[in-house]
Amino acid sequence: MVAILTPDAVPAVRLTVDEYLAADLPEGLRYELVDGVVVMVPAPGGEHEDVIQELSCVLSAYRRAHPLSMAMITTNASVVIPGAETAREPDLAVYIEWERGRRDFAVWRDFTPVLVVEVVSPDQERRDYVEKQRDYWKAGIREYWIADPIEETVTVLARGAKAWRKRTIKSGRSFESHYFAGLKVEVATLFRS
Repeated sequence: MVAILTPDAVPAVRLTVDEYLAADLPEGLRYELVDGVVVMVPAPGGEHEDVIQELSCVLSAYRRAHPLSMAMITTNASVVIPGAETAREPDLAVYIEWERGRRDFAVWRDFTPVLVVEVVSPDQERRDYVEKQRDYWKAGIREYWIADPIEETVTVLARGAKAWRKRTIKSGRSFESHYFAGLKVEVATLFRS
């Protein structure tokens, strides 16, 4: 197992996906593995957390109403990207298959979420709209939501035959999940001032 003791050492470290998943990284910070390099990602702000909290409530309510639809909803996930030394850490992930009680790092290789959510942080638009869109496609994600607090929009990407089907929903409107029938999100509730 790799142990990195200080955040200053993180950018110099190159790891495989398995080494990254098992690594002991400094606590209190967020990381991703991108092309074999451990990258620190911006810490979420209050608005970011508010959006995740609201979406977590919406997803949890849906899960209670449809108990067999979702096995796991989590803010602590790693999505391994096939064919790359990359592991993305979505803000929110929903799994339809999950092995309860499992604690080993390989769980992230064995299970892929069907839905991931990213909340756009300032100056991170390219990462969420371009890089992660490409990576989540490669991982086989079926639905990807990009919540943008600056624009007060949610971009919904649903997996098509050869590319994402994309639509952007503005505040004051709602959208339904392509994958989870009847799961409806009111965009305005995500960006309350």
